[in-house]
Amino acid sequence: MKDLFREKKNVVRLILFLLAVILAVGAFTAGVTGYLHRDSGYYDVDYSAKTATMLFDSGVHLKYYVSGSSAQIRAELHEVQEVYSDTLLWLYQQLDAEHQYEGVVGLAALNAAPGEWVKVDAVLETALGDALTRTQAGEGYSVFAGPLYREWQTLRYLEEPENADPVNNPEERAILEQLAAFIGDPSSFSLEIEEGRARLTVSEAYQAWARENEIDAPVLDFGLLRDAYLLDRLAQYMRYRGYTSGYLYTDSGLSLQMALDGDTSYQLLGLKDGEAAAVGAVTLPSPSAFCQFTAFSLTGEKYGYYTLKQGGVTLYRHPWIDLQTGGVRQVLLTAVLGGKMTALTDLAYDMIRLNECADQAEVNALLEGLPADVFASYTLQNDPTPTLYVRNGNGAAFEEQAESGFRTQNLTDR
Repeated sequence: MKDLFREKKNVVRLILFLLAVILAVGAFTAGVTGYLHRDSGYYDVDYSAKTATMLFDSGVHLKYYVSGSSAQIRAELHEVQEVYSDTLLWLYQQLDAEHQYEGVVGLAALNAAPGEWVKVDAVLETALGDALTRTQAGEGYSVFAGPLYREWQTLRYLEEPENADPVNNPEERAILEQLAAFIGDPSSFSLEIEEGRARLTVSEAYQAWARENEIDAPVLDFGLLRDAYLLDRLAQYMRYRGYTSGYLYTDSGLSLQMALDGDTSYQLLGLKDGEAAAVGAVTLPSPSAFCQFTAFSLTGEKYGYYTLKQGGVTLYRHPWIDLQTGGVRQVLLTAVLGGKMTALTDLAYDMIRLNECADQAEVNALLEGLPADVFASYTLQNDPTPTLYVRNGNGAAFEEQAESGFRTQNLTDR
């Protein structure tokens, strides 16, 4: 009897064990199935495995809408990921001012061979031609500002940037001012572009000064227009391949809605109680472009943005340095420009011009001269009465958010 009891007990244990295994396998299968299941909607599209290491700090992102069965959604997301990642990587390498890559002749190749003709791809040639034209306009942008961008970025990423800030450090202020002077002098740098090739020339005077001051940053740099060139050409290629159901955006504040119809709502930001806050919204017809500037970090990131006090006034430090003076204008706190998707580079360029303005009157005059279909809004630094200034553009639908505590003042509607 004792052996029989043991055998029955073992059988029960075996049955219970098998039931546990079945339940575990079932739960695991359900978990995997749930993890792999996809519903229709917008998805963040990551970089592919083969490009992720190179693109991790590109600052470019894609949200894409897919619909259909779960299997169809997974398949389409994979296709979109491959096209998006491969195209972005190729463009990123082309426009990189410092690093050279095997099999790619990019901007860094020109920086590495001043005085020599370098064969360039059509994408780079087009971007260089556009950047050179905007440089020659003398409105606050320069494709030769690489050393100034590098110097200013290095300062902003210090553990205690306030000590090295130009208002506290005369030596740093002199370096920034001298760099701005070289950039503004047409004899310092030149760029020649012919069909399929380009040549950078750097003056002996600048080279000698750079050696003396241990400045080794590349001269050619697309700077604050680099992300606009990236997104513009990336969107063109994706639309050519038929992928239009999504929007691209960058950490620097640029967005492109690629959809062929419908509309998109964008938040307008201000600063409330020391933090970013929505103070309005604008809806633009798709496909659309959106360019946003803030003098403060949107994510609370420690590096790259900071403030300091001077004479009881808060000074904001951010990437948008004034190339004419080597300083930072203390006018705009936030600004937005929105319009057609094809206008992204123009909007980014106009945002640079806005950050060169000496006062609000110059800001308003510049906005008045923009195309009629451009929406614009801005807030001011140290504004005693928090105000969102709005200039409507054709096709834009502005929505006020009274609960934000900001009043709205309309500029001349176009």
